[in-house]
Order: sequence, then structure tokens, then C-alpha cells
Amino acid sequence: MTDLLQLLVAGISVGAIYALIAMGFTVIFSVSEVINLTQGEFAALAGLIAITATTAGLPLPLALLVSVLTVVTVALLVRLVLAPVKRMTTLLSIMLTLGLSTALKAAMLLLWGPEGRGLDPFPGNDFVVWGVSVRAQYLWIIGVTAVVSVAVAAFYERTLTGKALRACAEQPTAARLVGISVSGAGLLSFGIAGLLGGIAGVLASPVYFSAWDSGLALGLKGFVAATLGGLTSIRGAVAGGVVLGVLESLVAGYVDSGFRDAVAFVVLIVVLVARPGGILRQHSVARV
Repeated sequence: MTDLLQLLVAGISVGAIYALIAMGFTVIFSVSEVINLTQGEFAALAGLIAITATTAGLPLPLALLVSVLTVVTVALLVRLVLAPVKRMTTLLSIMLTLGLSTALKAAMLLLWGPEGRGLDPFPGNDFVVWGVSVRAQYLWIIGVTAVVSVAVAAFYERTLTGKALRACAEQPTAARLVGISVSGAGLLSFGIAGLLGGIAGVLASPVYFSAWDSGLALGLKGFVAATLGGLTSIRGAVAGGVVLGVLESLVAGYVDSGFRDAVAFVVLIVVLVARPGGILRQHSVARV
């Protein structure tokens, strides 16, 4: 029983990271139907920038702020690069963002080299409860993810700007007719995605390390988690991330750690075959 609880704690913590990245995919796709393959790179870049900033002597809170704001700026630049494309299809967005993802990886490799590194752990003491070792960083990851998830969901459901973004996603033509800027909504969605990716990167770095290529795995697993939620639901993205993290942890603990990364591929195949719209996605009305 203790082993199961230990695996669940670890799985929920890594699943929370996947959930943040999955929300980044969701907020962009739900507005513009763009699948942003640079989302994982946002997380990797945030971790590396935060490590550099703390090494240079900045206090941890200030280093985290600089890191996240820098990633938000990069996310906005990615959107501006994509903006001139007039007929953006999902396939074209995959091809274009894949190229941008490769460019970001190359830049990180040149700036930081091939070695992975970790940010200093956030303040707090590890402890043991019921025989289960709980790291303070796990609590930071789970707690911050919970707060951010609630904040993003409230933003979309309770604020006028959030409702405008949802209008652009559900009825883009009608949104234009009432004066909502669809292009502005797309830019804002990339900014939010950059914020989510940056938070994921700095939270994960003390435990899972940051490297020039670490965004590949994070992006893939975040995409799988978002797919579980149908790529349009914030709550679905969070649930998908936690489910995927727990499945990975259980497989690594009870089967073989070598199969850990294969779980995401298996889940993706099952979802695409059994329910392409996402396991947690509700039936939706076609756009007009």
C-alpha cells in the first residue's frame, strides 16, 4: 500500500506539469485551431533562463518572474511569426510550429550547451506521512498547478475577455460581427500559453531538470493530455495531465521504468482510435 501511495504522489506531481502544458495547447487550439508544437520548448526555455538568472545572483522569486515573462514574450513572437499566414490549417500549423520548435531547440543548444541542469529547489522541508516520502517540491508543483488551473478556468468563464476568447473559438464569424478581434484573441491565447509553459518549466526544473531537448518529451506528453480532454477543455486538460502522470508512474513502478515514456504513445493511439474527439470532451456544435 505504501508503494502505491508513493507512486500516486509522484504521478500526480508529474501529471500536474503535463496539465499546465496541456492547458497551453488547449487555450491556443480552442481559439485558432493551431496545434502549437513549441509549447514544450516554452517550458524548457523557462527552466534554463531561471537557472541562469539565479546563477547570476538574482533572488529566486525575481529569477522566476524574469524567466516566465521572457517566455511569454517568446510566445508572442511565435504568434507574430505565424500571423502573416492567411489560411492557417491544423496541418499547416503543425508544420510551421515544428520548424519554430526546432529553431528554439537549436538556440538553446547554442546558448546553454547539451548538459541538463536543475534549478535550486523551492523553499520547504520534505516529510514522511504514512510511510510515504513527500518532497516539498511536489507540493509546490501540485499547489501552484491547482491555483493556476482555477484561475485560468475562472478567467474564461467569469471575465468579459475570457468570454470573448470563447466566442472566437465557438463562433469566430459572429465574434467579428460584434467587434471582437480574432487576431487579438489569438495573440492573447499565445501569451497565456507562454505563461503556462513558463510556469511548468520553472516548477519542473528542480525535480526533472532542464535541457535544450527536454521540451520534446514535455510537449508530447502535454499534447497527449490535452487530447484526452478533446483539446478544447481546460478541465479536461488538467484531468488528462493527472491521468497520464499517474499511469506513467504506475507502469514505471509495477512493470518497468523503461516503458514509462511509451505510456503516452499508447494512450494517444487508444484515444485516436476509440474516441478521436477526446475521452473527456463533450459533444459540441459545429462552427458556423
